[in-house]
Amino acid sequence: LIRHGFVVRHKALVNGTRVPWEVPAAGVVILLGLIVALRPPPAPATPVAAGAAPVTFAQVKAVMEQRCVICHNAQVASKNVRLDTPEEIARHAAQIHQQVNVLKLMPMNNSTQITDAERALLARWHAEGAKLD
Repeated sequence: LIRHGFVVRHKALVNGTRVPWEVPAAGVVILLGLIVALRPPPAPATPVAAGAAPVTFAQVKAVMEQRCVICHNAQVASKNVRLDTPEEIARHAAQIHQQVNVLKLMPMNNSTQITDAERALLARWHAEGAKLD
């Protein structure tokens, strides 16, 4: 409709008639409607029990050692990501959150059987600032 609007505008200007702005306006309205209809849903809030204690780094490290260090250690370093030291875990906190919680791609094919509770723990740790305690 927007392209057609340019064509009819040019034709109207050549003929000296009124420019029909309704055609491109309809195209813009349709595009805006599509943008609104296809917007991603809001991210679900991580459920936290009232008065829950903050996540400690020891809890996060235990999950990392059990579920992640198999592929992300000093010897293997899959995709150049090491998760075997506290500094490396903190350095990759945003990537961990993205891969484990948002995309749920890691562990690959859930090979280490990470649980939803462990994913929630890592999400809470990231939301709390990914501190090393």
